[in-house]
Amino acid sequence: MCLDARLEPPAPVRSPSPLWWVLPLVVWVGCSGEGNSPVEPPGDSQDAGCVEPPPTNTPDAGERSDVLAPSRLLRRASLALRGIPPTDAEYAEQEAAGDAAAQRAFVDAFVDRTLKQPVFYQTMFEHARDWFNIPLVPRTADEPEYGLLQQRSIQRCPAGTAKAGAWKYFRGDATACDGLKADGSPAEERNLEPWWAPGTTVTLVGGAANASATGTTNVNGNPVTVNCATAGPEGTCGCGPNAVRCHADFQQYAGWEDYVAYNGEGQRRLASEEPARLYAHLAWHDRPMTDLILGTYSVAPTRLQAAYVMQGIVGGATGLLDDDSWWRPSRFSSAPVDPEHSPGDPLAWREYPVPARNPFFLAERDYRFDPRTQTGASKGIPAAGMLTSLGFLNAYPRERVRGARALETLACEVLAPPSGQTFNAYRRDPGTEGPCQHCHRRLDPAAIHFKRYAKQGSASEGYGAQYFMPGVGTVWHWPARWRTGEYPYGGDPFSHWNRWYAPDTLLTPVTEAQAQTNPEALFVDFLPPEHTLLGQVSDGTVGPLGFAKLIVAAGAFDRCVVRHLHAQVLGRDIDPAKEAGYLDEQVARYIADGRKVRPYVKSLTRSDLFQRGR
Repeated sequence: MCLDARLEPPAPVRSPSPLWWVLPLVVWVGCSGEGNSPVEPPGDSQDAGCVEPPPTNTPDAGERSDVLAPSRLLRRASLALRGIPPTDAEYAEQEAAGDAAAQRAFVDAFVDRTLKQPVFYQTMFEHARDWFNIPLVPRTADEPEYGLLQQRSIQRCPAGTAKAGAWKYFRGDATACDGLKADGSPAEERNLEPWWAPGTTVTLVGGAANASATGTTNVNGNPVTVNCATAGPEGTCGCGPNAVRCHADFQQYAGWEDYVAYNGEGQRRLASEEPARLYAHLAWHDRPMTDLILGTYSVAPTRLQAAYVMQGIVGGATGLLDDDSWWRPSRFSSAPVDPEHSPGDPLAWREYPVPARNPFFLAERDYRFDPRTQTGASKGIPAAGMLTSLGFLNAYPRERVRGARALETLACEVLAPPSGQTFNAYRRDPGTEGPCQHCHRRLDPAAIHFKRYAKQGSASEGYGAQYFMPGVGTVWHWPARWRTGEYPYGGDPFSHWNRWYAPDTLLTPVTEAQAQTNPEALFVDFLPPEHTLLGQVSDGTVGPLGFAKLIVAAGAFDRCVVRHLHAQVLGRDIDPAKEAGYLDEQVARYIADGRKVRPYVKSLTRSDLFQRGR
């Protein structure tokens, strides 16, 4: 029914007449699209397509009007935009406005005012968080190891030591606070301005202060020389300029403040919230909602941006070590922020260009790379809003899970198991064989866009796990023997690639000969022209942006956004099968307003359906 499901039940109706039960039936049948209801919407109604008649103020046979009383309308608006009922003061202010017309005008003014208040941003954030339902990045070893940091934890030397107050590695440098190396020689010491506390100076001691170009680490108990520029804070390699490679931990045991879900400023929680925060940011700043999946920018506080920077550094973009644009407030003081923080606040959810933090998330909007015919390395994958956020990519560790969740969440697709169907035998390709193809024929053309991101290993203080973008840049390449699964390529992600990136399948449309010639051809991550997704043919754009373009071109993304906003404001979804005309009308109105949330939400509060009720 076209009623707000969250409203309180109607008051009892006295002396029911025959029309009392006929009218609701007519309304329901007309709006559901079932039956042959003679009721048609007026030609100029903004609810054309949903065939409920407009509300009236004319009682029929003693029945009450189906227009909500002004106080009920205020309650509905407050619940939709703020998630709470109006206050007593607001009810009193509405009552004092005058007659019914003036009280309805009060509701319109209330909506306009609330749409500009920070509470609307918070409502949109919570709406998106429930809608996207992105889990926390899973742990990679024992708690609190989750890997995303890619930085080594440092802590202060305790009082009573020679270097009290200085920062040292949490593990592996037991004598640094005494100012000594393990062999008894003086430990390194360095003063610098740290990224986590701009404008201050801290002292690093021991391995953390090492500024050498090379260091030593252990591999299977044997000392190995490593390049500190690309190895990260490994072994005896130091924290780098401004201690960018390290994370200052103020807790007794390193890692917990970033790991626990109840810390609103912990990096693990920030990563899971970034997509919903981006949605709220777009709503608050009147940006087109397509930027959620097509944009080159996102929003994040400094602590979360550090994860993007570290991913880029580990991939070989070592120039990021000297870039202070992400941690020095004077460099981001003009960036748009959420309404709950001031510009320049390191804790603010501020807008930032993703390619500037990790250049392997490309600014190019039409980047094409076909490893079946092109040699060399891919430059990366184009940034695609929430689809290339580290929270989304790391929360779903497999390409098929990413593709399925992206279809369900952003295209409102329903991937349900079949019933009563007969399929050909399954041998090796779930996209074309066996009962699983019922979903995989839709799923794999989406999943193919999410192949160039994977995790290996377990975390150790946040930096032990590695995140690969296979075939990209100069670092993420391996000898061809990784295809055999022999040591050290027996575990994930190599075992997963070898099992599921099988040539001549829907997920991996390469020939066996192409895979033998160039094993990285298995990472083909665009939809070939002989296949379609939601009826659309790809333009060849690689990565998640290629997927985003397809669901936008199909209209599925617009319809999905409209359905979720409609449910937020009016309390119910739109049935795309039974109410196709109504959905089309709503989508047209949403697109005409620039795909912006605020004007569409406002139009819903002015609609006949919003004002209807008993």
